[in-house]
Amino acid sequence: MRLLKYSEIRSIVTRSDVVLEVVEARNPLEIKSNVIEYLAKGGEKEYILVLNKCDLVPKYVCIEWMRYFMENNIRALCTSSLKGFGVKKLKQLLLSYAESKKPLNVSVFGLPKVGKSSLINALKGKNSAPTSRYPGSWGYTKSITIYKILPGIYVIDTPGFIPPDVKGLEMLIRSLPTDNIPNPVSIAREIIAKILQNNPSSIEMAYGVVSSDPLQLLEHIAVKRGWFFRKSQEPNIDEAAKTVIRDYLNGKITFYSRPPTRAVPDSS
Repeated sequence: MRLLKYSEIRSIVTRSDVVLEVVEARNPLEIKSNVIEYLAKGGEKEYILVLNKCDLVPKYVCIEWMRYFMENNIRALCTSSLKGFGVKKLKQLLLSYAESKKPLNVSVFGLPKVGKSSLINALKGKNSAPTSRYPGSWGYTKSITIYKILPGIYVIDTPGFIPPDVKGLEMLIRSLPTDNIPNPVSIAREIIAKILQNNPSSIEMAYGVVSSDPLQLLEHIAVKRGWFFRKSQEPNIDEAAKTVIRDYLNGKITFYSRPPTRAVPDSS
């Protein structure tokens, strides 16, 4: 996976009129990059936060997140590149920008596995072909692809990146193949704990096992799937952990977070 450097991100933003940052509607704050927003707004670019995979959360959760970001001066839009929801509205928004600026250059950023490529495919359509309006000027053209999606509107497709301000669990599971993640049991336990906190019944619905202890849940999953170490015949919790990580990333486990709530002022 080609990871963009900060200087490359800044160069792409500079060449853009509109910057789309794609996150997941399930947990946008853990995936969103303040660096992208800062560079876009600092360069007086239109910045849109795309809450993708909205089909994986209840409708009211999407509405809550859009309101939350609007209150924080961020334009947010819910989409599902899988089901096509919100794509037409996004196109209409880009067309409105293009009324006063053509050609309109739209850069799309997003961490790996947030559905960025699927969204771009939905925007550009089946008949779109790669083009280049800046031949030889990027310096890393093998990593950048430009598509003409509408008359006078070009989408700049960037490779997956991990910005410097996204750290912790999400950074780790999205920057490496699941089989290469060090200590998957520890990571899976953290994921399970987060799921139990936000969506208590999700693990039972996904795997048919019940416990309040993440490690015990991994053991139950391994036993139910028939995964045991040959020599010791102990449950293979490593395999169970990798399954949980994959299912979390693929949306097979119901999970979503809610926006932070504002403290109610003390009237006393």
